[in-house]
Amino acid sequence: MTLHVVVPYWGDPGHLFGAVASVRAQSTSDWLLTIVDDGYPGTAAAEHVGALADPRIDYTRNPERLGPNGNTYRASRLVQGEYLCMMGHDDLLEPGYAELVVARMEADPAVVVVQPGVTVIDEDGAVRGGLADRVKAAIAPGAKAPVTLDGETAARSLLAGNWLYTPSLTYRASAVEKVPFHPGIDAIHDLAFVLDLLLDGGVLAVDPTPAFRYRRHRSSDSSQRARDGIRFEQEQRYFGEVAEELRARGWTRAERAARLHLFSRLHAAKVGVDLLAARDVARAGQVLRRAVRRV
Repeated sequence: MTLHVVVPYWGDPGHLFGAVASVRAQSTSDWLLTIVDDGYPGTAAAEHVGALADPRIDYTRNPERLGPNGNTYRASRLVQGEYLCMMGHDDLLEPGYAELVVARMEADPAVVVVQPGVTVIDEDGAVRGGLADRVKAAIAPGAKAPVTLDGETAARSLLAGNWLYTPSLTYRASAVEKVPFHPGIDAIHDLAFVLDLLLDGGVLAVDPTPAFRYRRHRSSDSSQRARDGIRFEQEQRYFGEVAEELRARGWTRAERAARLHLFSRLHAAKVGVDLLAARDVARAGQVLRRAVRRV
């Protein structure tokens, strides 16, 4: 019942070394680890894996940079075990992660993705959640006890506001094989990946047991996309596309959630107000237009 952890890598090698150590510290030895280097400068990652000489750990480097969306998709194609986790290179697994997520999968064959409990940490590893994490906690189901959501229920909930921590998820490998690649949606590719699984008939399980440490950076690629307005442009384009697919499927409640995408628009409003406060009027106008626009 092997868990294959595949890490799409681009960033601080020191954080990667910590992620690798957390996988090796699992309470079960039934795991594999593959690092997919998207061309990060230097050879530190390859040298570290070579020095470990652990036969369960593999390293591969892309011949050209694919970007977050492309590298995540490539990582999803490399799975060898029954279950797949695509953790961030700077995140950490708690020692009981593998046992928890595999147990939830094996308890219900309909479950294709498991969201375990998450602790948010900062760049230095200190526990520190922000506004985004408080919002996620407020809207996420299963905060106190495990819960299972069917496809339409899960889709409607996630399209209203994405409360997942996608690097923490474990997927059933047989379901992942069917997920298509969506170009041009780097800002929302993680949500699209999960929604494809739900649209294919999968079920989402949530277990609040803390099993994963998610590193949130004060300055991140997604934050920069938000300030530039690129994030919200990509999100609205995707929400419009998936709304049409949901309508055709008869998932009317999920379709309405996609067209409204309330928390995405609230996020755009906050970013727009922050830009106004910084006297960046041009970008503020672009972002605020996204805040008032439905699809």
